[in-house]
Amino acid sequence: MTEDFSTPYHTVIIGAGASGLMCAGSFNARKLIIDHNPRPGAKLAVSGGGKCNFSNLNITAAHYTSQNKHFCKNALAAYKNTDFLKLLDENCVPWQQLPSGQLFAQNAQDIVRLLVRRAQQANTYFKLNTQALGIKKDGQGLFIVQTSRGNIKAQNLVLACGGLSFPALGAGPFGVQAARAMGLNIIEPSPALAGFTFPRALKQHTAPLAGNSLPVQIRCGKFTYTGPLLFTHEGISGPAVLQTSLFWHEGEQVTVNFLPGTDALAFLREHKNAAKHFSALLAEKISPKIAKALLAEADVPAANATTAHLHLAAQRLNAFVFVPEGISGWTKAEVTRGGVDTKEINPSTMQCRRIPGLFITGELLDVTGMLGGYNLQWAWSSGRAAAKALEQIF
Repeated sequence: MTEDFSTPYHTVIIGAGASGLMCAGSFNARKLIIDHNPRPGAKLAVSGGGKCNFSNLNITAAHYTSQNKHFCKNALAAYKNTDFLKLLDENCVPWQQLPSGQLFAQNAQDIVRLLVRRAQQANTYFKLNTQALGIKKDGQGLFIVQTSRGNIKAQNLVLACGGLSFPALGAGPFGVQAARAMGLNIIEPSPALAGFTFPRALKQHTAPLAGNSLPVQIRCGKFTYTGPLLFTHEGISGPAVLQTSLFWHEGEQVTVNFLPGTDALAFLREHKNAAKHFSALLAEKISPKIAKALLAEADVPAANATTAHLHLAAQRLNAFVFVPEGISGWTKAEVTRGGVDTKEINPSTMQCRRIPGLFITGELLDVTGMLGGYNLQWAWSSGRAAAKALEQIF
């Protein structure tokens, strides 16, 4: 039977990503999902290298950043990681747990298929290859979604458009633009969970290290994280850097300990009579190539080292300080930081306080999780919260 798109829907959801699909499948009402991609779950299907890091065993509000650090608590408590695991188990979708606590599917497509099937069973229609162009209200208070394939009316509207990261998969500014056009306050979006770019002089110095990696401890403000760092042609990346980028603000300095667990000054003093250069002495702890680049003029034979040499070398190894030029752009960012101000939204329902019937979920909100499955858990939890509120509206 052909769907009648001219009849107003109970709910229209813009965005067939994680939070939109979760919302659609979590309540039974005649609804429509609009997405500009030819297939639903485009970003989900390639996430986690095709295995979809869908959540984490350890989920707390502390794993998220927002101008309101408490906002995410209600939704996360109402729909937990264990609830999503139960959904997978009930539908025989295999998954695995890493020692880090990260939870992965064996195949991301399994999750996409489950969410689409679940949405269809809950009376959801899909209108794909369709670009949302604008939103307004008619005289009866219905939302009118203007699209590339005509106007669609609905009693309720869910903006589940995602952020600006991964433009190659169709990410774009529509959600932010639409929310701003409706008068909602926006925390200016910026790329997050991306590498740091170095100032020109430092970039030229470290560019030969591109492709080399090592474990480090990295600190920015009150945030400290230990994990792998990868040198790139533009600066540094890798899990430790991506995590730190979420908490970094422009102009703020970052400190890297390239020898976590080792007191570099004490170690160098112990070998102060050696004929070898510092970089050679450190060969068992750090690649000599990396050590030479970091130490630069401080890489001298230990026997010839002055007190100034010792302290400079130790500082560059244990407390390498720099101010990033910026964060790698949208094409490399895992997620978007910022978005719709959470002051505009009820934290239990995801409904807009000033516009009844308007719900906003997932990455479009100013709630951004760390690397490791936290952002998809937020998508599940916020999408579910909106659905539980929508099923009460008739």
